[in-house]
Amino acid sequence: MTMTAKITFPELEVCFLLVLLIGADAAHMMSKNCSHIALNSSVLQLGNPLRATLLPRSEACTVDYKDSPIDVVWQLDKDEILRSRYGALNDQVLAVTIPSFNQLKGNLTCSVLHNGSLQLLQWVEVRAGYPPMKPRLLLCKSYWTSFAIQSIVCNWDPGSETHLETNYTLHVSETIGKCAARYLTPKNCTTSRANNSCMVLVSNLVSYHDIWVTAENVLGTEMSNHKCLDGMLIVKFRAPRIIEVTPDAEQNGCLIGQWMMPFEMTDHSTVTFEIQYKALDDERWIQVPLTMINSTVFRLCRLLPYTEYQMKIRCKQKTETSPWSEWSNDKTGITAESVPTQKLQLWRSIETPNPEGIRRVHLMWKPLKITAANGEILGYRVWLHKPELRVHNTSISERFIHLPDGNYRLQVSAYNSVGESPKADIVIPSSKQLGLPSMSHVLAFPNGNNSILVQWEPPSVPTTGYVVEWCAVSEKIACSINWQNVAANVTEVTIQDTIEPMQLYNISVYPIFEDLPGFPSSTQAYSKEGAPRRSPEIRSKQIWKTKVHLEWKELPIDDRKGFIRNYTILYKNRNGKLKSVVINSSEHNCILTDLLPNTEYDVTIVASTDAGSATGYNLAITTKMTDDGEVELFLMCIFLFSLVLTLALIATCIYQRQRIKKHIWPNIPDPANSTLAHWMPKALWQVFPLILRLCPLVLDSSARGNIPSTSTLSKPFTILKYITFIHKSNFVIEVTNFNR
Repeated sequence: MTMTAKITFPELEVCFLLVLLIGADAAHMMSKNCSHIALNSSVLQLGNPLRATLLPRSEACTVDYKDSPIDVVWQLDKDEILRSRYGALNDQVLAVTIPSFNQLKGNLTCSVLHNGSLQLLQWVEVRAGYPPMKPRLLLCKSYWTSFAIQSIVCNWDPGSETHLETNYTLHVSETIGKCAARYLTPKNCTTSRANNSCMVLVSNLVSYHDIWVTAENVLGTEMSNHKCLDGMLIVKFRAPRIIEVTPDAEQNGCLIGQWMMPFEMTDHSTVTFEIQYKALDDERWIQVPLTMINSTVFRLCRLLPYTEYQMKIRCKQKTETSPWSEWSNDKTGITAESVPTQKLQLWRSIETPNPEGIRRVHLMWKPLKITAANGEILGYRVWLHKPELRVHNTSISERFIHLPDGNYRLQVSAYNSVGESPKADIVIPSSKQLGLPSMSHVLAFPNGNNSILVQWEPPSVPTTGYVVEWCAVSEKIACSINWQNVAANVTEVTIQDTIEPMQLYNISVYPIFEDLPGFPSSTQAYSKEGAPRRSPEIRSKQIWKTKVHLEWKELPIDDRKGFIRNYTILYKNRNGKLKSVVINSSEHNCILTDLLPNTEYDVTIVASTDAGSATGYNLAITTKMTDDGEVELFLMCIFLFSLVLTLALIATCIYQRQRIKKHIWPNIPDPANSTLAHWMPKALWQVFPLILRLCPLVLDSSARGNIPSTSTLSKPFTILKYITFIHKSNFVIEVTNFNR
């Protein structure tokens, strides 16, 4: 059970509990708060020894530890101090010693140990640090805010950290002469270590001042060296003000500025000035000393012609200790024009001759940059030297000229209000001129959203340079040519002018041989590809029972937004699984096979670039029940089968006619061919001639014609017929005696 000063039991109860726990003497000391801890110092210098004693507050609290032994425990931040460092000044005073105290802060406690439990008697806080070092004055500035308000501000180096609360006081005393004697009581200001600077109001800056700093904490006090400073030599002027900047009419490349000095500056000749300036479109400031013409005018020279400059100035006294004023307000001014110093960059585009042999030449040049134009360009002059000198004036950066076939030299110059630039030359070769070497190949790669990297291999013949030409490819607008001149030792360049993402560009590289261009090598590129704006429209060209022929048109260039790498055909029927076919970008048709007959399919085409894809609309296709000609082929097969069967039957009938005849038409005996037909009684042969002679007599005239001739009667069959005839004619002759 831990006892603290907050226990509110009656005194008798407290004493009774303490007697039970730690004995009567200790209980008497705690109940009466009879003891306290005394230190050799409550704030120590780091590394110094700490000595503490437990003392009674009065004689009534005195305990003889020799007669009444108590187990006392000393602790520093709850860590027990070695008992070898315990001691006693006498029988009534306990002590402890720490040889070297090396922490910034600690709690020292003295407790009583009874039955394994510590009971707190007293505690005290101990702090440590360092005394202040001698401060070092660094810089002092004076401010003349108004005639009534003048001040001096100094900063200093406080030295090493003390780890204790330390105050710094700046002392400023106005003196007689150069710090010979103090004129007034020193004025001061006090601050903590965190600031290291302070301001003191003074009554008169136009005098010398004795200045020093003192540092103080519980461990000691230090004072800096004294400085004797003229208040006006350390004054920080208010920023001057620039009123106007105009071109210098007497000297090219110079600007004249009008300015106003601050009121506390009495003589500009004793003051140093600096100027910062830069071209308006530049980011880097140039800082140089500035010489004033007088108290209201300054001149800045060595500037570029017809360039707008931004500038500001500052000032200080001509002493090393004097601080610079703040920068003035910014002002801009434009230098005067000068003659253009650079040639124009020329290029041309030559069309094939028309039937009359006239070629249309598109002559182009890049406008001069402002640093080379040295003024406002008023126009351009174009010289044509063949067949006679002709001069054309124009205000734009191109010219169309119609020339007969042949070699021509053209010159172009730019002019402003002051003069004319050097002439730039270009040769228009004849269409019959022998070909010059060409480039082997050109490569182009994306290099950001708005630039393309172009690389090439030089030709085998040394060149004097290259021209990289490019233009946007579109079906809606005409090609507008851009170009860039490149040195002969360069084999790659990044083009940026007019480059837009997702726009196709034709890029050509021309080798230049002594002002004559060789044949170019070309390629196409995008600075950044995107997904196609749309997918092509697909349609069915022919449909069969199990396949379909699809076709589509190539996407317009403006809808591609990148190189089309492939087309993907997606198709499925109502109950089937989605299938796909990938088609090369150079193909614009496809045949889908292995389809089900008489089945409806949904077909979609997807166009893809490296950056994305675009999906087209669904096309519904129904395959046929049968292919074209299948019915006719089936009927023809039936007809041919029937014909072959018929012919086979006919051939069989012919081949087996006797057998068939025997079964269908049995052979009936012919009496004429029988043996009876060839047999006749001998008596009949003897009577028969007589019968023939009698027949004409008894027959009517109509029947006589049917009587056979005697020449035919030699055949038995004829005789039989004749007998039959006689029978039909009711002519009966009884032959009774044939055998006679």
